[in-house]
Amino acid sequence: MKHVLAALSLLAASALAAPAAHADEGLKWMTGCWRTADKTYKEVWAKPDSGYLFGYSLTYDETGAVSFFEQARIDAGAPAVFNAYPGGFGPSEFPELSRGKNTVTFANEAHDYPQRIVYTRKGGRMTATISLINGAREQKWDFKKC
Repeated sequence: MKHVLAALSLLAASALAAPAAHADEGLKWMTGCWRTADKTYKEVWAKPDSGYLFGYSLTYDETGAVSFFEQARIDAGAPAVFNAYPGGFGPSEFPELSRGKNTVTFANEAHDYPQRIVYTRKGGRMTATISLINGAREQKWDFKKC
């Protein structure tokens, strides 16, 4: 009986283990505070930690008040998974579709909108683009470091 309990404990611990810590380093280029030029939208990504990247975004109305927020978590792995919590609800999961040196694409065809999320960084600028899987209904945000 002791051996069965020990085996079950190990199995449960491995099922709850964090993603591989080294795998998140490939997305550390997303880290930081990013804001649109008109200051109506901001995204903040914490440094990778133990296989996770945590982030949030704020949308501001014309008075400067927050009109919408979203929390996000990227679980490192093969593939990584972007978990969106719009307005605090979720997660909506978007597995990694592809990755380059400073770009990553997440996709979930079963999600209503968006179905594809792309982040690309060039120097001190980053772009976030959402769309349907075929590229339709594209929305794009161009950021500079805050």
